[in-house]
Amino acid sequence: MDECNAVIIHFGELWLKGKNRNYFINSLFKNIELAINKNNDDKYKIEKLYDRFLIYLSSNQNKENIDYLILKLKHIFGISWFAPCFMVENKFENILESANELLKKQDSAFKIIAHRSYKKLEFNSRQIINYFISNQQKLKFRIDLNADKILYINPTQYGCFIFSEKINGLKGLPVGVSGNAVVLFSGGIDSPVASFYAMKRGLKVVYIHVHAFAKNEEAVESQKIRKLIEQLNKYSNSLTMYYLPSYFFQAATMKIPKKYEHVLFKRFLFKLAEKIAEIEKANVIVTGESLGQVSSQTTTNLIASEPDDDLLIMRPLVGFDKQEIINKAKQINTYNYSLLKYRDVCSIIVKNPSTNIKKDLINKLYKNTKLTYVINRTLKKAKCIKYLQNKQ
Repeated sequence: MDECNAVIIHFGELWLKGKNRNYFINSLFKNIELAINKNNDDKYKIEKLYDRFLIYLSSNQNKENIDYLILKLKHIFGISWFAPCFMVENKFENILESANELLKKQDSAFKIIAHRSYKKLEFNSRQIINYFISNQQKLKFRIDLNADKILYINPTQYGCFIFSEKINGLKGLPVGVSGNAVVLFSGGIDSPVASFYAMKRGLKVVYIHVHAFAKNEEAVESQKIRKLIEQLNKYSNSLTMYYLPSYFFQAATMKIPKKYEHVLFKRFLFKLAEKIAEIEKANVIVTGESLGQVSSQTTTNLIASEPDDDLLIMRPLVGFDKQEIINKAKQINTYNYSLLKYRDVCSIIVKNPSTNIKKDLINKLYKNTKLTYVINRTLKKAKCIKYLQNKQ
């Protein structure tokens, strides 16, 4: 594919958005543009066509450039599929010549799928296929109508697109179209996967990470958190993380029965998230909870941990079992980093937890331990860092 002169990008679900379609498509266009052009240098020209985007490749842009674009496009939500291609005039001889150039190094046979999406052309899809069959002596590849591999020929009003591979995109919605969300980020296996699915539905995520260190810098500099940020930031053009210490909470709850501490801690996290959401203009809180997976995630304890506020709490993994979450974590390359040794605050406070805590009891404990005051003290110690996506 190193000789291709363009990359076509198709979006699927966005066509279903009715009157808001242009907003979604324009958002995707902006996200692609930010992702592919290093340091805003406009190296790659991208154009918005009626039903697709087109990235032009100049004559001096080689396979290395195409590989770079493929890597970037694979991490952008909202793309249905894309393909490096030849874009040529809608003339049979040009189409055949480009097909030869595309497949000249291929030993396999190809079947041809032609789709003339521009009906004003003087030829139809069947005539394209007949032209190739009747000119087989000119071809540098074999035609077999039963072959597994496909040569796609798509004449449009802009020209003819010729390609042999459709690369699946992430689909979903462009990041940002659904507003902002605050993610409760523990650094375990679940929360990175939950944030992935939140981004897939168009949420721009902001992370809060409550740690067990004496100083925020120890969490910031830990290999585990740095590597997880690096992986998750591939799906967004920037990432914001709030680092907050847990020691105020631990000091305030020393005298409460330990079996209630895990649910009270979750309430503490939700209230912290509520404050951060106000700063970040978010109306959603995202967690990595899966129903019944651990003691704090029974139906009773989930109810007890939730505060009474106006924010939507989303649990993208609520119906997943652990192996499904692990499989997805491996797919998005966060699993191994989530397993790195780390001083996890959750492992410190969960001791013989109760699985059936009533909300009234958590409300009472919250008041008795003066957690509103604790939250304000914790927020004053917060360290907020914005990480820009690595363009290299």
